[in-house]
Amino acid sequence: MGGSVRTPNAACVVCSTPLYRRPGELARVRHVACMDHRAQAQTLSGITESQQAGLSLGRAKGTNHRTGYKHREESKRKVSAANAAYWAARPAAAIERGAKHRGELAYNWKGGVSRLNTSIRKMNENRKWMDAVKACDGQCTRCGGQKDLEAHHRTGLAALIERLGITSRDDARQHAAELWSLDNGVTLCQPCHYDEHGRTRHAD
Repeated sequence: MGGSVRTPNAACVVCSTPLYRRPGELARVRHVACMDHRAQAQTLSGITESQQAGLSLGRAKGTNHRTGYKHREESKRKVSAANAAYWAARPAAAIERGAKHRGELAYNWKGGVSRLNTSIRKMNENRKWMDAVKACDGQCTRCGGQKDLEAHHRTGLAALIERLGITSRDDARQHAAELWSLDNGVTLCQPCHYDEHGRTRHAD
């Protein structure tokens, strides 16, 4: 038993072939076309002002249609989790990828002008260490404050680098256990951290 045939309620704008479209669809579209003439119908109908504005923005040098768009926190978490899972499943590829973007191969390489101390502080391992120290203490261990928390080295990073004979970021990774030991970290709020190092903190 064959299916019922719907009564045509529209026609192709190019060949006038009778067509059926749902009422809701008819309310949204600017033209109706059969499968053979969809591209031609789009050309005949042209584009709206908003579509033209989007195309112009996308074609402008250095911009795209997402300029100024802020991702939702949920989207950021999903992308972060997906990336972490991808590289966790491909450890060899992650190491190979990292090797291609270090030192002179890094896009922002400037001849090695960065001090080793500063370079090591920017490493992912160091960032993870700082997060772990703050998570462990939960507050400033000196005043109990919970704002502007920072991780402080009990034994200074510069002293560790000298003592361990570290001369590169790869050396730092070889000494990760000593360099980023949680026992060598303590949480301080920014004012207390400045005071610990004898620095003056200027109010915002």
